[in-house]
Amino acid sequence: MVSETEATPVLKDFFARPAEEQQDFLQQTWCNQCMEMDLGMKNPQEYEAGERTWIEGDCVKCGTKIITEIVVEDDEE
Repeated sequence: MVSETEATPVLKDFFARPAEEQQDFLQQTWCNQCMEMDLGMKNPQEYEAGERTWIEGDCVKCGTKIITEIVVEDDEE
């Protein structure tokens, strides 16, 4: 059995998401190099492994690879 941390990432189609959702993910970022938030991301690629989904891209300001993890919140509490 393969654990979630060992699951092979699968490339997903980021552009299949609604345009508004794409824009939110591309703008709401954190760059560890610039140490700033919401600089923006270009060249997005979406991945999924186990129950994790994330988007990798390049910081608009410095070009460093940044990752935004997608967390699905349960609205029914």
